[in-house]
Amino acid sequence: MPARLTTHHLRQLLALTTAAAFTAAAVAVAAAGGPDAPAANLYSPFPAVVRPAEGISWPPGQALPTFAAPAATLDTILVQDLSRDEQLTFSALQGLVNRKQLRIYLLDARSDEGPFTWAETATVGFGSRTSYDRRTKFELLKRYVGEVKGVVLYDPSTSPHYRNLAGTVAGLERAIPVTAEIRESMRSHGVDLPVIVDLTTLGFTSPIEIYEHLHQQYWERCEKRFLVSAKPHSDGGGGDFHHTRDLAAACGAAVVWLDTLDPAERAVLGKFLGDMKAGEAVVLGWYATERSGVTTASAFGIGTIPADHYISGSVYAGTDPKIMIPPVPRRAELADKVYVTMFISDGDNIQYTQRAMRRIWDRSAPSRGKMPLNWTIAPALVDVGPAILNYYYSTATANDCFVGGPSGMGYLMPFNTLREPGAPVGVVLEDPAKMAAYARLTETYLQRSGLRVVTIWDDATPMHRAAYAEHCRNLYGATVQNFRDVRGVRGSVQDERVRFDRLVIPYAGTYEHLSRSLAGEIGRWDGKSPRFLAYQADVWGELKPAKLVELHDEFSKRHPGTLEFVRADHYFALYQEAEGLPFNLCMSASTTVTSGDATADVGWVVDGSPAKLWAPAEPGPQWLVFDFGAEHEIHRCVVRHAGDHGPGRQHNTRDFRMQADAGDGSWQTVAIVTGNAANVSDVEFDVVTARRFRMLIDDPGADRLARIADVEIHGRRPPAE
Repeated sequence: MPARLTTHHLRQLLALTTAAAFTAAAVAVAAAGGPDAPAANLYSPFPAVVRPAEGISWPPGQALPTFAAPAATLDTILVQDLSRDEQLTFSALQGLVNRKQLRIYLLDARSDEGPFTWAETATVGFGSRTSYDRRTKFELLKRYVGEVKGVVLYDPSTSPHYRNLAGTVAGLERAIPVTAEIRESMRSHGVDLPVIVDLTTLGFTSPIEIYEHLHQQYWERCEKRFLVSAKPHSDGGGGDFHHTRDLAAACGAAVVWLDTLDPAERAVLGKFLGDMKAGEAVVLGWYATERSGVTTASAFGIGTIPADHYISGSVYAGTDPKIMIPPVPRRAELADKVYVTMFISDGDNIQYTQRAMRRIWDRSAPSRGKMPLNWTIAPALVDVGPAILNYYYSTATANDCFVGGPSGMGYLMPFNTLREPGAPVGVVLEDPAKMAAYARLTETYLQRSGLRVVTIWDDATPMHRAAYAEHCRNLYGATVQNFRDVRGVRGSVQDERVRFDRLVIPYAGTYEHLSRSLAGEIGRWDGKSPRFLAYQADVWGELKPAKLVELHDEFSKRHPGTLEFVRADHYFALYQEAEGLPFNLCMSASTTVTSGDATADVGWVVDGSPAKLWAPAEPGPQWLVFDFGAEHEIHRCVVRHAGDHGPGRQHNTRDFRMQADAGDGSWQTVAIVTGNAANVSDVEFDVVTARRFRMLIDDPGADRLARIADVEIHGRRPPAE
């Protein structure tokens, strides 16, 4: 008889319908143990993301939009050809034009990676199919003047913050922001657009007055799934005159800059953030200082995507949205060793992944692969830069592991451990509902990006940890860290599933610091059981991959057979096994899998990636058998179906059964799923001791051809008697 969904599973399903568009279907689930047994948790992590032929695609649950594919010719213009205020004008024009179809590509001649490096990269795809026309600014205006309704006039000499107000209003009115000087120059070149809104008549001079006006007069009309925080002046260095402003113009998002070190300005920013929804919204850009800004947004359950130098976001958001998640190598068997895993900062910053990381990554090619390294990366790239994410994924070695930057989908700081102006030490995100919403959004993006580990800045309370464990089903583990102003940050295991591991050193800056610490930790190891050490290296200092390989080689030579550097996903699986906790048995080298069709590569179902499919040639029922090599207590199976791999249709297994065998050849049915239409089936059942596990596909669905992308089976070794 159908099993009854437990309260836990009802919460899971309701959470996922909000965060990730649960696929409604007539689904019947039966689990071993009768009507009160746990049932299958079936959900779709995200609807298939497809580039629209024209316009943008922005379904519920997606933080940032997907733009249409590029035109055959992209018109390019260099930032260096534009004044500061012209950068505002032309980034807005870029957004308005690209909203319909990608045609304008703003480039930076001084970018770290080179202005055409990405355009010539295979994953971007522009180089082989797209030509480029270098345009002057007035050629560009004349070419696209028919797609602009008019201008928004502003005067930055009164206050630079009118740049942000003008940019916001221009996006809402489908106009471009201009100063009087720019307008006269346009008219002298034959481009005469009407003034839609004249902001020069306003008498406000302070940022509080200007953004209060924006909030009162325009905020209601603004898109609230993201807010752009852009510095409109260069006082004290910096200044953001074009980065991500194309996205704001294309989507009608607000652009603000409020000093989070100033309590009054921070309160005004809070008005905007308070109208945005945790679990649906993000901030793009940056702040006066890192901690004062990130903590301000974090209090509302809203993550920040550092993007203050990210250029042509609308262009990269129109690259192929299919993420080619790299396979995960099998891990070695657990032994009494010291296991070390090394994290590299600062991949949560999308401008870093676009610029500095590309340079570091390419130059480190001779070193990458010589040791396991964990590269932090932004899950948001699946929306705003899938080609960038796919470049790293497609050029990675088996020793390059990708993990989520702090602290999931957007930089969140739930607990601050470093005292700085505007950022008191202590709990930042206090509302459990907002934390749960952020965790659900994080789960959506972990699923889409294939990330299984996140790095949390700084600490997480028991409430925060419980939210991750409950709502981030894709999460293997997380790191927490503390800086000098807090003592007592601890590692923990939440709900016997997710390990929160305290970094030995957060943001290590020198070889000597790492070496001294690692030597001391190894010296204190008794050698009687596995020891686990996680470190984080500051990528901006000397600890580039080549230097980390030097550390690896030195210590591997010192401690042969007793020290092993491992990937983060292997690290957490090894830890779980060592502590008698459930882990993904399909990652272990001792697990073998066979199927009823010898022509299909059955290895694809245990490679940790949905990118390639096990696809038998014969139609009709099929089977998969997993042998763990020894008995384990198993309780959960995750099946990633084929999803949208087929041409224009879903290929999700419709009806299947799960069975366990303790080794005597008798199979016990632990779960039955019928009528499935979801991309992922996360099935929990009563704990059963088994050496083998079988999946019987009774109805493959679609064209009667079975297709499975990936399978995980979670269990633990039985306790010693």
